[in-house]
Amino acid sequence: MNKNEFFKHYPVRKIDSNKFDNGRILLISGSYGMAGASILNIKGARSVGTSYIRSLIPSNIYPIVSTNEITTVYHPDDLSNKNYLNNLNILNKVDAIGIGSGLNNHPFHLDYLKDVLINSNVPIVVDACSLDDLANNEELYKLNNKMILTPHLGEFSRLTHLSTEEILKDKENIAINFAKKNNITLVLKGNKTLIVSNNGDISINNSGNEALARAGSGDILTGMITGLCALYDDYLTAVKDGVWLHGYLCDEEIKSHSKEIFDLTKYSEYADKFFFNR
Repeated sequence: MNKNEFFKHYPVRKIDSNKFDNGRILLISGSYGMAGASILNIKGARSVGTSYIRSLIPSNIYPIVSTNEITTVYHPDDLSNKNYLNNLNILNKVDAIGIGSGLNNHPFHLDYLKDVLINSNVPIVVDACSLDDLANNEELYKLNNKMILTPHLGEFSRLTHLSTEEILKDKENIAINFAKKNNITLVLKGNKTLIVSNNGDISINNSGNEALARAGSGDILTGMITGLCALYDDYLTAVKDGVWLHGYLCDEEIKSHSKEIFDLTKYSEYADKFFFNR
């Protein structure tokens, strides 16, 4: 993958388009103590040009998130009703969904994952807390065939019930077998991130560096992949492009920034230069 290939895939924005034409997404993320995950999800989605972002967050972090990202449409959840998501009736009004980042302290995280899997027919990017929900409730794989799982090695260990040592001995084959068995797309994050389709086709990403080995990097990636899935007709291509761009922007920015203090909160600024200088 390189810049030219990326722009062969990336759709041209039409002159007469409106805010609903360039990616409509829903991000279900964040909980008390983890407001940053929601903010970084949104920043990731904005970094790929997503034009209409909905965010379902607990009302107790709404002031923090909304003052950081003011163009998002928010659905503050007062945490009193596990049917809140279904009552919103928005799952059929978006082109892609991201769920799980920082959702750990939300009382209805499992209920919301089930709601999304049962009631949506768009690509669903599953991260963090929602990955652990899948690990503990494997029957959920049968509910939806458009899931994109984004585990790091520790999360993948819990999903497969294998030790990290066992996985590292045969990582590619284990990743392929897992994706095929559960009919999902897998993004196994790390040095040379693996992208595996549900039929076992595997790609190895060639961008990124150790500056991304920090809390919040995966939240940015979830937002980027979700945003591109809403923009592309082929969500596997969107996944590959999202993983590549996430790493490429970091590769470019460490030419003028340190790896030690790499600032994830400026991802949309990094992406702005990338798109402007295409």
